[in-house]
Amino acid sequence: MHFSDTHLGNREYMMDDRENDFYESFNEAIDIAVEERVDFIIHSGDLFDTWGPSNRALSELKDSMVRLREKNIRTYMVMGDHDRPRRIDYPAASIFDFLGLVLLGAEDVEHKVMEDDTLIAGISNMKGSRREKLHGLYAKADQLAKEHRNSILISHQGVSGYTHPEDVQIQEIDLPGSFAYLAFGHVHVSAYREKPRPFAYAGSTEINSSSEIEAFLRDGKAVNIIDLENGEVAMSRRKLTRPRVQVKIVTTRDNFTDDVERLLLKYENVVPGKKPLILSEIHGSSDFSYFREKIKDFSDRAIFRRPLLIMESAPSVRISEQFDRRSLFVDYFRGDAKMAELALSAYSITSNEPKEPAKEAILQRILERRGESADQEP
Repeated sequence: MHFSDTHLGNREYMMDDRENDFYESFNEAIDIAVEERVDFIIHSGDLFDTWGPSNRALSELKDSMVRLREKNIRTYMVMGDHDRPRRIDYPAASIFDFLGLVLLGAEDVEHKVMEDDTLIAGISNMKGSRREKLHGLYAKADQLAKEHRNSILISHQGVSGYTHPEDVQIQEIDLPGSFAYLAFGHVHVSAYREKPRPFAYAGSTEINSSSEIEAFLRDGKAVNIIDLENGEVAMSRRKLTRPRVQVKIVTTRDNFTDDVERLLLKYENVVPGKKPLILSEIHGSSDFSYFREKIKDFSDRAIFRRPLLIMESAPSVRISEQFDRRSLFVDYFRGDAKMAELALSAYSITSNEPKEPAKEAILQRILERRGESADQEP
């Protein structure tokens, strides 16, 4: 079984219910692995939501690994960008190696060869300064795969064509071509291609952001069940039934109640025992107290994120599943390309570097921009 981006410990919107949702979806995936009697499990990164997970998140993982060990099912994984320690420390997942959880590819290509000569190789997420190593690591992995008919590469990277340009670490054309199956993580919306070699983003097991809602309502969340024999792959998707439904509405004060009721008629009982989560964008009003009272009327039927109230004069940017951050910032700064580039640079730095070096780098960029502006003044 191949799954990914489980983000154990995520308390989305600071809600206890949401943290429990991530554990429940993860455990359902483990149930599927046991039911399918898989030989082993592949997890392609972002096991935890943070490199320093809570005791609850560690305990949930431990209980699952104990279950799998009793069934003689090993788990092979790589680190995602959320799993990699921000300082010198052991990855949290490595604590459970005695229960059959095998972490691969922290700094280099690492691999295991099964008794039937199946190769499992791993390359963890290589953001920031490690990114320059990627081409060499994939070339090295490709050579390993040529020696084995059945071979699997686990990796956690943004691949061109599957995510927005600013999040790409490797071009699709540069992926190794000798593996029977490329098991990737990082992109939360699932994707699969068969040629030239089977490549898959298994997708996340729970909704991690509002940008995933559209795909979730269309396809749901699932895990990949892989049959690998003589170098040939057959893949099927097993849907998860427990992820909480999330929906978005864009409405007005006058239409809010009717629009919520319409959504609930469609989604209220999709997941038994779980209220749908509603995110609302309300235009033309700043009266939060009014909507707080209206939300109370639905509290027994739905969970609400705090409404986003937008006056028409405020910048409004619509975000799709595969958005381009550069265009997003340009729109927000009303066409000011230099401000957009500065914001994009700051976003990239804070995503890839520890806090203090990131702060210093951002301040340096701001000073550089001030200097450029001063030079241009008459």
